[in-house]
Amino acid sequence: MSEPPSVTDTIEGYDLEVVRRVWALAQTIPGNDPEVWRKDEFGAWIHRADYRNRHSDYGWEIADYGFSRRNAGLASLRPMHWQNHLDFMIAARNQAVVTADGLRNARRLL
Repeated sequence: MSEPPSVTDTIEGYDLEVVRRVWALAQTIPGNDPEVWRKDEFGAWIHRADYRNRHSDYGWEIADYGFSRRNAGLASLRPMHWQNHLDFMIAARNQAVVTADGLRNARRLL
């Protein structure tokens, strides 16, 4: 029987406690289980279990708004739909490409 992961275990450089705390920063939506479904700051649906899953319509990643995680800490981290995260990292840093359209996500044409 395997033991549950500890808070010192990591997922792609972030320990599980950081991932949990960043998830808690996402917007809760009435009528949806906040442990499972939330929205990023641009209104895109994200699914808790789809962290770092770029094959999911609801995958999400941790965006770092600070220059260094060590300097700004958790305050600089945000949960973000993976496509919005890519746009954040590569493009204008202020435009979202994915937002919610009802219960689904829709890609916005820029």
